[in-house]
Amino acid sequence: MPNKAKQPEDDPQKLFTEACLHGLKAKLYDDVDSLDSYLPPQVAAMARRVAEVLEVPKLAAT
Repeated sequence: MPNKAKQPEDDPQKLFTEACLHGLKAKLYDDVDSLDSYLPPQVAAMARRVAEVLEVPKLAAT
């Protein structure tokens, strides 16, 4: 049976994927606070959790 979810909130896999992508982007740009301004509350909360556990590696000096 095909999945007919229209919004990420309707499909847990899409919700998780979207949250991971937004969390990663927010962490890379050091802009986690902006998540609440453009995401639905459930996605923003999950993206914040993703961003919190990510560690951006520091480049080694050559």
